[in-house]
Amino acid sequence: GGNLKETGFIHWDEPNTGATNSSGFTGLPGGYRTIYDGSFSGVGTLGTFWSSTQDDTVNVWSRYLHYNDARVSRFPCDKVDGFSVRCVKNQ
Repeated sequence: GGNLKETGFIHWDEPNTGATNSSGFTGLPGGYRTIYDGSFSGVGTLGTFWSSTQDDTVNVWSRYLHYNDARVSRFPCDKVDGFSVRCVKNQ
């Protein structure tokens, strides 16, 4: 996960463990929008991204980057959650 995270502390809270951005992805900690009241949580500490892979008819897989972990995590999440997306332009 560290190879996906933006380096430094402009956007990420310290310690931003393992951040090298060697992949060029430049993952940012935009947090997520909660399904309960529409508020945001985790800004500065958590980068949450949608995956294009469904888990089942209700859930989709998501990827998490965390400020104090160098790994990337995968969790099934309800489709009504609010996460970041990464757009890739076809070359």
